[in-house]
Amino acid sequence: MNVAALRGRVDALISHVPLLRNLATEIIRIEFIDRCMLIAAQALLAMVPMLVVLAAFLPHLIGTALEQVSQVTGVGDEAVRQVAGEVDLDQVRSETGAVGLAITVVSATSFGRAVQRMLERVWEQEHVGGLRGARRCLSWVVAWLGCLGLVNAVVNLVTDPGDPLRPLLQMLGASAVWWGSSWMLLSGRARGWLLLPGAVLTGLVQVLYSRGSAWLMPAYVESNAEQFGMLGVILALSTWLIGFGGIIVGGALLGRLIVEDPVIVGTVRRAHTFLTRSR
Repeated sequence: MNVAALRGRVDALISHVPLLRNLATEIIRIEFIDRCMLIAAQALLAMVPMLVVLAAFLPHLIGTALEQVSQVTGVGDEAVRQVAGEVDLDQVRSETGAVGLAITVVSATSFGRAVQRMLERVWEQEHVGGLRGARRCLSWVVAWLGCLGLVNAVVNLVTDPGDPLRPLLQMLGASAVWWGSSWMLLSGRARGWLLLPGAVLTGLVQVLYSRGSAWLMPAYVESNAEQFGMLGVILALSTWLIGFGGIIVGGALLGRLIVEDPVIVGTVRRAHTFLTRSR
C-alpha cells in the first residue's frame, strides 16, 4: 500500500468518526506540539532549580524529593545521585539569600502558567493573568507538589512495591490530583464533572508512563551519562518531560472531546436512564 492510499484511508476514517475528526482539528487549534514542549521546558527550567534551592534550605526534604523524582521519572537512583552530587548545597545556601529564594520560588509559577494556558486553550477560556493569575499559579505549584508527596507517602504506607493494589492507588491519587489541578487553574470556569474524564485519563497514563519509564529510562540515562556526563542526564530528563507534557495536554484535550461527543454523551444518558428505571 502506497502513501497516497494510506492517507486516503486515514482521511476516510477521520471523516466518518466525529471524535477522530474533532481530535485532528483540536490538535491543530491548540498547537499540541508547542504546548507539550512549553510545559516540558518550563518544568525543566523552573521546577528543577526550585527543588534544588528548597533542598538547600530544607535539607531534610532532599532525600524524599530525590526518591520522588526517581520513582516518578524512572531515571534510576544512580542518575539521581549523580545529579545530587553535582549540586553543592552549601554553596547554594551561601549564594542564595532571602530575595533569591523568593525569586526562585516565584519563578516556578512559569510552569503553572504553562499548564494554565494549556487548559484555557483547550477549554477556550480567556487567560487569567496579572497578580491574580500569578497568585493562583503559585498556590497551585505548592499544592501540586504537596499532593504528589502525600499520594506517594500514602501509597508507600499502605502497600508494598509488589502489591497489585499499588498501581491502582497511584492512578486514583494521580487522577484526583489532576482533577483538582484542572479546576483550580481554570478558576472554576468549567464544571467539575466535565473535567473528570480528562483528569482520569491523565492520571492513568501518567502512572503507566512512570512505571514503563522504570524499565527503560535507567539504561537510557546511563548510556547518555557515559557519552555526555551530566549533560546526558539532563537530556534524558528533558526527553522524559516532553512525554510527560504530552500526557497532560493529551489527557485534557481528550477529556473535553469525550464529554462533548454526542455519541458518547447519548450512550451515557441512555445507560443512566436504564439503570434508573431498573431500580
